[in-house]
Amino acid sequence: MSTMASVAFDVLTNVLAAAVLGTAAMLRARVPDVSGVWTLTRYGQGPERHAEAVYLVMLSQNGVRVEGVAECVQCRVGNGPLRLLPGRERPRVEVSGGLYGSVFHRKRFRLLFRESARRQGSIATHGMDRRESDDHWRGSYILSAGGRSGPSEWRRGQGAHDFAVASDAYAPRDQGEARARSVAACAQRAATRGAVMHTA
Repeated sequence: MSTMASVAFDVLTNVLAAAVLGTAAMLRARVPDVSGVWTLTRYGQGPERHAEAVYLVMLSQNGVRVEGVAECVQCRVGNGPLRLLPGRERPRVEVSGGLYGSVFHRKRFRLLFRESARRQGSIATHGMDRRESDDHWRGSYILSAGGRSGPSEWRRGQGAHDFAVASDAYAPRDQGEARARSVAACAQRAATRGAVMHTA
């Protein structure tokens, strides 16, 4: 009996261990991969739904945690046209956040954008609310300045835009080099940490 009990215990232990590992792998696989470069378009309210700003966002991901950097590459002032910003006018944005809610339910990401260049202390909350495809999310945002909110759209890739770098003729040398180092560091993190994640 003792031998049979020992065998049964070993089998049960192995089954439980496999179940735990399988569950952990399943939950890991269910976390969408949002690492890499994205183009984020922020829209205004109203039926026209004009684009108010366009950001280049570089994200790295470690499980449910996300961090990165962003640059506002285009913006609209008042009722004017959407204007391309030269390197010296692009606010530096630190991004941090992660998965919102349980991985068993619909998955959403909440990301805090903290601008540290032109507007000290400006914070926006951006959401990646609904995944249309691996490379396309619909989202929303709330701005700390004035409490404005509206819809947004995330598309993987940088499109026609580039991050400001040291060779940018518009950017001062020290500011451009700082941006280049930041972008390079974030790219390295994305390559070593975020790239191992897979979309469910």
